[in-house]
Amino acid sequence: MAGPLHVLIISLTVAVSAYLGPMVLDYLLITSQLSSQLASFNFPFLSSKSSSEASTGGCLPHSYTTQLVSLDPLLIYIHNFVSAAESASIIAAGVPLLAASPITGAGSDTVAPQTRTSLSAPLPSNHATVSCILARAESFMGTLFLPGRDDMGVAQLVQYTDTQKFDLHRDWFARPRLLDTDAAAGRKRLYNRLATLFVVLRAEGIEEGSGETWFPLVKGIHDPPSPTQKVEGEDGENKEGLPLWREHEDGGLAFKPVAGNALFWVNLFPGKNGSGDARTLHAGLPVQGPAGLKTGMNIWPRTFFGPDA
Repeated sequence: MAGPLHVLIISLTVAVSAYLGPMVLDYLLITSQLSSQLASFNFPFLSSKSSSEASTGGCLPHSYTTQLVSLDPLLIYIHNFVSAAESASIIAAGVPLLAASPITGAGSDTVAPQTRTSLSAPLPSNHATVSCILARAESFMGTLFLPGRDDMGVAQLVQYTDTQKFDLHRDWFARPRLLDTDAAAGRKRLYNRLATLFVVLRAEGIEEGSGETWFPLVKGIHDPPSPTQKVEGEDGENKEGLPLWREHEDGGLAFKPVAGNALFWVNLFPGKNGSGDARTLHAGLPVQGPAGLKTGMNIWPRTFFGPDA
């Protein structure tokens, strides 16, 4: 209902899901707007419990955990989304293809190149590890993703070294786009980026407080972890450590790059016209450190609109 936003803490055991298995929904923010948005999702994936992925199609079984950071807009932190071996395999596939990162604004117009100084490359979808991670991402999205209408798009490898950055931007397009293949076939459908999953594959030599992913317009449902709070280590043990995200001095939340972990957020409002959520504005803050290196994987699932969608 309208009025101040309240967080309702729920302990709810969820039955086995076709997507992620038994989960617990820890936080649910009750508003009419959020209720309509959350209706699109498979609730089990909004969880802080472990999710196990069965071995399918040659992909090894894998487990990860999630933390709900924000419900409006929806933003989820994922621990251990990829293994060290998977990261190394994806990096090996993409690094030889790296080039100056392309930048596009509304429609097909390019914007100033100095706003994005990283290197990037499209990742081959037929690469075994890339294919497995895309399948994992699709499974994670539950009922938000509709096979036969949506597709996972082309994943991208991105690499930042000392001083490299990507200034504030949004991943969705102000004007939904037409695939070249659809244009050639006369197919009447447009697409936009339904969501983003940014996976950190490697983070080395980065000075503390740099290289973060910053969302200036996002407020979490609870305070960021304190510097003395125990956090989950790569081996699954709880250890004293610096927080995985913090309140940025200019507002919003900034997320530390941690190899193997990922951020997921929804770019579009519910509905059939693909309108983007301006609050998903974010930046890749400059990496600092002479040997600083941050390598990531962008996954942008596409949803289609129009009579031929």
